[in-house]
Amino acid sequence: MRVLVLKAGKGDSLLLSWKKHHMLIDSGTPATLRKDRNPLLPPIKEIDFFVLTHIDYDHIGGFLHIFSHSEIKSFHPDLKFFVNTPELIRYKNDDKVGYHHGNLLSESVKKLRINIQNMNSGDYFNVDGASFFALSPDNEHLKILAEKWNEFHNGRCQHHIVNDKVSARKKRFSVTSDIMVEEFDNNPCKDIINTSSIALLAEYNDKRILLLGDSHPSVISKSLRKILFTRKIQVLDVDLIKISHHGSRHNTTVEFLNLISCNRFIISTDGSRPYSHPDSEVLSKIIISVRSKGFTEVYFYFNYEHPSSFDVVNEDELGIKIHRIISTEVFI
Repeated sequence: MRVLVLKAGKGDSLLLSWKKHHMLIDSGTPATLRKDRNPLLPPIKEIDFFVLTHIDYDHIGGFLHIFSHSEIKSFHPDLKFFVNTPELIRYKNDDKVGYHHGNLLSESVKKLRINIQNMNSGDYFNVDGASFFALSPDNEHLKILAEKWNEFHNGRCQHHIVNDKVSARKKRFSVTSDIMVEEFDNNPCKDIINTSSIALLAEYNDKRILLLGDSHPSVISKSLRKILFTRKIQVLDVDLIKISHHGSRHNTTVEFLNLISCNRFIISTDGSRPYSHPDSEVLSKIIISVRSKGFTEVYFYFNYEHPSSFDVVNEDELGIKIHRIISTEVFI
């Protein structure tokens, strides 16, 4: 199975490929799906699954562009388009996050008669030997999303990104066990758009990938505990994880890391301001967690060079080799 991490600026767009199948998870901004931006992307007609994790511009823009500028014959004849809330797909032609997104995407999808399906926590499907389990969103947060949406359209609600900017310090830091003590309370309802993000566990040929979108760690942890209970195991062995929300410190917690064993992580972002992802706290927590699971190496995959330029001051003392790999392709 191949994961293609498309260059999507601060956003997300990943292509999961196995056998003859391709699944495009999010679409970045409109330029993301251009061949000159991402030459390894196959023709759109060969992609048989689209997944829109949530309605942020940096995830939805490419889908809007191709749906509004293409005919039905441009797409795979058996295309399925998974979203968290089909009735709430909205869009506006700017890069601001919010409930103000217009309805152009939903209108284009309807006009093209694309097979659109919702995906929520607990949903499962199998395609040619690959299994997909939805870990997020749950019904509780989808209900809140719908309520907030209605409040906005009635003029009573504004959406803001809450507490998402990383610290201004340079990416030069020491890694210590102190980082494994959580120092914040991140209420998932404060950023309901990201909390409602689709997150998937993909399994193929005894390999596992976590594709976390911008999902909230408490929702993911809850779903993982159910899987662990059902499978009668303590920790889920995972071969690769696409870290949630570009490495924001509020989306990767000790609680989540304690439920998985993995030493390969994708961070999708160009690292640009104002967020300058990934946060050093996330990198530190991952390194400590990986070391605690007995690994002697940890691999960070970046689709842009700038985010990989971090300096772990005490790296030689940690007993674990930190690999910073700049690549748009990852294989398992």
